[in-house]
Amino acid sequence: MLFNDQGNHESMGDNERLDSLFLAYREACPDPEASPDFMPRLWQKIEARERVSVLFGRLSRNLVTAAVALTVMMALALSMMRLQNRSPYDQNQTYVEVLAADHLQENLDNFAPVHVEPVSDTGYQR
Repeated sequence: MLFNDQGNHESMGDNERLDSLFLAYREACPDPEASPDFMPRLWQKIEARERVSVLFGRLSRNLVTAAVALTVMMALALSMMRLQNRSPYDQNQTYVEVLAADHLQENLDNFAPVHVEPVSDTGYQR
């Protein structure tokens, strides 16, 4: 009895379809031969898969740690470069800060020594 036969499949009851499914499964996947080495070989396969997963786990943790360290180093380097190359017209400053810095620079550029002469009483006329 084949499970894939649609005509036969529809006329069978639920129990008969289940029995034919189990029969098809048994034919596709035969029982392994029971031998004294069966359990040790099974455990060797399981442990081999565990070793691979442990290896990938360690590798992923190391890569994440390296990525975090690299990110912190890059952030520190960028902040240090930014402090060294800071100009009065930095893009992150507000408009008021830029105007205040510009006004201060203009006042310092126009600063000249002031010469004050005393006023004599005779030279002063009303």
